[in-house]
Amino acid sequence: MMSVQIGFEPKVAFLCPKCHKDVEMVYERPKGTWMSDHGNCLNFSLVRELPAIGGRASEGPVVFISIESDFSIKDAVEELRRLCDGEGEQSKRQKIEAGIRRLETRTGFAEKALPAAMDALKSGAFGLRVVSGRNIYAMVWKAGERYYGAADGAGQADTSSVIATSSLDEAQKFVTYWMHYWDSRHLV
Repeated sequence: MMSVQIGFEPKVAFLCPKCHKDVEMVYERPKGTWMSDHGNCLNFSLVRELPAIGGRASEGPVVFISIESDFSIKDAVEELRRLCDGEGEQSKRQKIEAGIRRLETRTGFAEKALPAAMDALKSGAFGLRVVSGRNIYAMVWKAGERYYGAADGAGQADTSSVIATSSLDEAQKFVTYWMHYWDSRHLV
């Protein structure tokens, strides 16, 4: 067991692969996650244990660039609007409305961020995590000369899939598929 002084805050620091500015990730104790909101640039998360693919586990932890699909943003905005409608306190309503406006500006951002994210994936320094929406996530990372990916649909029957390839193009197709998973053919 490691002893630390009072006030010690664990951090992970690195340069953003898109804007090349400092990024600090802090550990959020209540959630048990490492997160960073990097302004109007890329968002990051740290995954300590990567999924095993074909019985082989890659070594972690890995810092992932988080990309939210347009569907996941619209879904979050709808949920915040429902929350806002039920909120009686004006100051809380204003905070929720500010959050809605901030989220609405991120629509279309995933497509713009994808080239920089794929370059970072290619370097092997970062993984890529796609938030498809409705508790569906996909992750892609590089280990050695291969790209590995896994998607999970939180109990939804047709959403579990994996990929192992040496082709960056195939890895990008996997990412793009999950970015657009909820396009018209999947909506019920």
